[in-house]
Amino acid sequence: MIKTLRYAFVAALMMVCGGTMSAQDAGTTTKKTTINFKDVYGEMEAENASKTVVYLQKHPINVEGISISFSKGKAAEAPNYTIDKGFVKLAGGSEASPNEGNTITYKSDDYITQINLIASNAAPWADLSVNVGTFTLSGKNGKNVVWVNKDNNGKYINTKEVIFTVCRASSTETGKKDNVRYTQTVVNTNSVETGINNITVDNAKKGVRYNLAGQRVNESYKGVVIENGKKMIVK
Repeated sequence: MIKTLRYAFVAALMMVCGGTMSAQDAGTTTKKTTINFKDVYGEMEAENASKTVVYLQKHPINVEGISISFSKGKAAEAPNYTIDKGFVKLAGGSEASPNEGNTITYKSDDYITQINLIASNAAPWADLSVNVGTFTLSGKNGKNVVWVNKDNNGKYINTKEVIFTVCRASSTETGKKDNVRYTQTVVNTNSVETGINNITVDNAKKGVRYNLAGQRVNESYKGVVIENGKKMIVK
């Protein structure tokens, strides 16, 4: 009798454990997609007269439900893949429109939870802004990007589209203020909503300023700021 009860208990325990594992597996929906730009563009034929670059506007990326596209904006140079260097090169805006440079747009069938952009060893000199969420910069040259789907208060944002804009840096050093270069990107997505809906410019408080890292700043802050959805340079 005791032996029979023991077997029944073990069987019931196995069923419970099995059910728990199944529930956890069902909730594990995060997907990580790594894209090396060299793998995508490295074998393409050059498209400029000097045979050095591939123009990215003509060649969006579509991998596992994720699309990445590029646009020129008001930069002097179009976004390109530099063949001999192995990196994607994105330019900041012109002197007249410094905050309207090249853009890189991520779209996903699922919700985007994190984006990493790995910078090349070449020194970058432009800044970045993003339409939603927040990002930090790190690495040797301070341009590795880690974007997360959180607002400035740490609340989660549900979004399937993230747009980075390259901004001309405030530095006046000639020839060293207009581009960033990336070799790889990693995108994490999740099929389950994580929090509040997308934050839009219309919901932002008027007169409140943010720096390019998404941090709120006061009126004494100098450099590139975003106020009422518009980027500007405060000197």
